[in-house]
Amino acid sequence: MEKRIVYAYILTLALMTGLMVRLAVLSQGEEFRTAAAVQSSYGLEVGESRGTIYDRNLKPLVNNSSRLVLAVAPTPEAVTALREQLPAEEFQEDLPLLENGKPVVIPASTPVSGQGIECFRLPVRNSQQQLAPHVIGYVDGSGTGVCGVEAGYDQLLESWGGEVETHYLINAFGGALTGGAVQVTDTRPEEQGGVVLTLDRKIQQLAEQAGEEIPAGAVVVMDPDTGEILAMASFPDYSPVDVASALEGENSPLFNRATASYSVGSTFKICVAAAALEMGFTPEYEYVCPGYYDLGEQRYYCHQRSGHWQLAMARALRQSCNPYFINLGQQIGAARLYQMASDMGFGSAVKLVEGVVAATGTLPLPEEIDLGELANLSFGQGKLTATPVQVTQMMASVANGGMAVRPTLFAGTTEDGATIERPTQQEPRRIMSAQTAQQLLELLGGVVTEEGSGRQAAPQFGQAAGKTASAQTGSYVDGKEVVHGWFTGAWPLEDPRYVITVLVEGGESGGELPAQVFRKITEGLALLEDQHLYQDVTGEVILP
Repeated sequence: MEKRIVYAYILTLALMTGLMVRLAVLSQGEEFRTAAAVQSSYGLEVGESRGTIYDRNLKPLVNNSSRLVLAVAPTPEAVTALREQLPAEEFQEDLPLLENGKPVVIPASTPVSGQGIECFRLPVRNSQQQLAPHVIGYVDGSGTGVCGVEAGYDQLLESWGGEVETHYLINAFGGALTGGAVQVTDTRPEEQGGVVLTLDRKIQQLAEQAGEEIPAGAVVVMDPDTGEILAMASFPDYSPVDVASALEGENSPLFNRATASYSVGSTFKICVAAAALEMGFTPEYEYVCPGYYDLGEQRYYCHQRSGHWQLAMARALRQSCNPYFINLGQQIGAARLYQMASDMGFGSAVKLVEGVVAATGTLPLPEEIDLGELANLSFGQGKLTATPVQVTQMMASVANGGMAVRPTLFAGTTEDGATIERPTQQEPRRIMSAQTAQQLLELLGGVVTEEGSGRQAAPQFGQAAGKTASAQTGSYVDGKEVVHGWFTGAWPLEDPRYVITVLVEGGESGGELPAQVFRKITEGLALLEDQHLYQDVTGEVILP
């Protein structure tokens, strides 16, 4: 009896064991079949595109070159085609990418044809010598805009782009099936939609070339009638394809100095002169400068300690006499000077385009301006700070006959790369009479002569008007005060078409490097307008 019980137990145990094994085998087989089904299709991301950023003439500032890539299913036939059609060195570099047997994307110097190979041309977003990097910005590894226009219009630019993918039939081990069909999905639009900037590609390149000697600073070129910025350059610049190096670069290459605020110094005398002329002072108004101005117990020195003695407004601007303008400011008063400065754009931030904003700067309110502060303000010192954009905006109001314009970098959008949908522009507003603006423009023309502080800004072609500045900062390095050099001006003197501002951090004198850069830009503009002369005169090559 006991033996039969034992035999029955052993038999039951064996049957149960067999059943469990069978279930395990069936389960594993089901897993293999499921895995095989899941892995039977393989998607390969080949590349993506993004909407274009254009200049005012619909010339691309990005996406202006392309690269060739191959989507390869590494079958024996495909590998043979690559070996036969690619340069030997290039094939050897690509070989490790092919060894795992899975479809892969490889760059190529030449098209390759063969079974399992698809060729694509993809846009190159940026180049090593990218124009206007501080305006355009850059994208991260995922293609998302990080700063500048790339960030400001990230979703729009993404919507104007697309992707290229290839899909393959593969075996359970991930290898492409020989002779398997390749499905290509390309969602890139045929039309090249994008954002249109007011920048002019040729003028931008000219500004960047002219400012190459600026260790740290900025250049802004503006159309005085519209406020449209034709060029904006910050120095040092950086390459969007190597942002890591810029993070460690000297003088903070990623910092956009064109939109940052600084002490402006004697460029502000343009505003003081405008307020005085509007108040009824004439260019013949005289003052005796002994080399200083005493206000109570405070003495304000002229840069020429021996004094300019008796002088009128023309020579006061030509030789940048501080006491003349301090005296003028005391008579104008804080309220009127503040109003003119505010009308010219000081103390107001400006969104130039989505992703690029010019800083507010500092313009003290009338109730904050006592007689001492008014004295400092009258020659652009004290609490006053402004951006190169604001200084250019001030100069524009003189060059265009007395109208305040709103600076902008945004020209509109395009759906097809051929036509522009333009925004509604803010109408210019009169802030001084045409007579005042003309008088002041002629007075500033005297600055850019042999007798003026801006003599080095005098261009080879035509005449110019402008103002120099050596702006004290109150900051010291190795016991020496940092002084910024400025030049802002208009060209040509007769009916100006451009206003240009140059800032050199620590540049000491606006009459030196800033004036020289201004001259280079005006001469380049003259030659661009007569394009066939350009290469003959300078040897440089401007973008076509």
